[in-house]
Amino acid sequence: MHRLTSLTVCGRLLLATILVAGASLARAETATSVPQPQPSAASDSAPGNESALERSAPADATPSTIETGTVTAPPLAIAQDAASALPEALTGALRAVLDQPPEGKAAARELSGIEKDRDALAAFYRQRNAEPLWVAADGPTPRGVALRNEIANAAAYGLDPSAFDLPEFDAGATAAQLGAIDYQLSRAALTYARHARGGRIPEPARLLNSNLDRKPQVHDPKDVLERLARASDVAAELAALHPVHPQFEKLRQAFLAETKDGKGGGKLNATAKRLRANMEFWRWMWDDLGELHIFNNLPEYMQYVVKDGKVVRSERIVVGEIGKQSSVFSRPLKSVVLRPRWRVPESIMVHELWPNLRRGGGQMRRYGLEITTKSGQSRDWRTIDWNHDDIRNYHVWQPPGRGSVLGFVKFSFPSQHTIFMHDTPDKWMFNSRQRTLSHGCLRVRNPMGLVEIVLGHDRGWDRAKIKALIDKGPLDNDVEMEKHIPVHLAYFTAWVADDGKVKTFRDIYGHEKRVTQALDGDWKRINKGRNHLAPPQPKFDKNKVAQSPPAKRRKKGESASSIFGDAFGLPF
Repeated sequence: MHRLTSLTVCGRLLLATILVAGASLARAETATSVPQPQPSAASDSAPGNESALERSAPADATPSTIETGTVTAPPLAIAQDAASALPEALTGALRAVLDQPPEGKAAARELSGIEKDRDALAAFYRQRNAEPLWVAADGPTPRGVALRNEIANAAAYGLDPSAFDLPEFDAGATAAQLGAIDYQLSRAALTYARHARGGRIPEPARLLNSNLDRKPQVHDPKDVLERLARASDVAAELAALHPVHPQFEKLRQAFLAETKDGKGGGKLNATAKRLRANMEFWRWMWDDLGELHIFNNLPEYMQYVVKDGKVVRSERIVVGEIGKQSSVFSRPLKSVVLRPRWRVPESIMVHELWPNLRRGGGQMRRYGLEITTKSGQSRDWRTIDWNHDDIRNYHVWQPPGRGSVLGFVKFSFPSQHTIFMHDTPDKWMFNSRQRTLSHGCLRVRNPMGLVEIVLGHDRGWDRAKIKALIDKGPLDNDVEMEKHIPVHLAYFTAWVADDGKVKTFRDIYGHEKRVTQALDGDWKRINKGRNHLAPPQPKFDKNKVAQSPPAKRRKKGESASSIFGDAFGLPF
């Protein structure tokens, strides 16, 4: 009875005392997970700079620590009035979070979610009056054992079991040790939940490559704790934290088959690492891809239209060149533009068109390009001194027509990447095996089939109506979507077919390699490449007047698109 009373008191003090070392635990996890910003000069650990959290520690807390497995638990003590100590400690904990330097707090939350987990744990245990969730007076409960065993089995899901700092269950543990174990199990469960949804690489665009515009689809830690507290089958609840997409489970089974023990453990071979990386890509995808959605797998050079879980159309696409990548992201389809005009992207204006204008502007004449001011007023490009004026003060357009680089249709899903899908006059590109031939946008073979599916679903239009609008309808006719149709630019180098066979595709942009290096903890070797979102800068000396080169004649059979590709590094 005395031990049960001690456990109850310890439970009520659990939150107050465990938070004393919360900052050090967070720092320990952060140090082993992702690259961290350098600490500021006013370090939390510097003498005289103890945090408000540390200042709020109970006066009778012992300086000793309790070793539980691989984790050093914070000091625990039993106060005479635990109930009164709890609110004061919580106030101190909140004050400590608020007192952090803005840079440090932002970095911690952005990089790993550790602070958010700790806040959720504090609120969760306070709501329960610090009643233990996983232990009883005589040791861990069956639910606690099940939780620990499932987390220890993390390798079966391509995760690293050593990342969770699981406590050991020792016979004869004291009430204080059991209280620490309870907290550590809850904390391990939240870390597992984050890693199950990509939390090991919390900012792919910043940590790996700017074209990886994805974020881990992490669960709310408060919801995770509440779900686990209610669950009758804790192991099943943990397994449900992983991506729900069928392809994830197929990749996982293929991954297990490639491991030595069949459980994900041991040294991984190259195939297992490839499958693990593709499982990680799925951790970044939306749970709901859309009732009707357009799925572009860039390494496969293929587009799939999926309705109610079934592929209703598959077609070839052309993607960005190795140095001018198609970015990886998802956005809702905003509009379908029939008979579109092309606005030349700023990168091409600066790097390709501006030098050409300084030498006479032959490309402007040859392809009927037009210039407007930022406010939309037309300007005659021949009256502008391009040796002194900046092309970034203008927009450059190509009118609609048979020779347009966009063909007869454009699919718009706005983002910071200025990428969309469109038709093309250069049909020969679709016969190439390696179709990294554009400047970033996706060229779609037989795009009218995609138009019919999208506008049929969104507007109820039939083929005859669409054909009439394309043949004789308004120019640059922007048909805005009324329904939600997501467009996914995905990156999967491995795909498991229905028969269980694994299809693999070339790692065209090196994203699989970067993810593998990150999961292996080899952060320093990651080549992030250039930041494609950085403002483009001219590559010529603006102080020197350009000389006109010999005129270039257009060869017979060359389309505007193919010559733009030579002259501009064609974006589409």
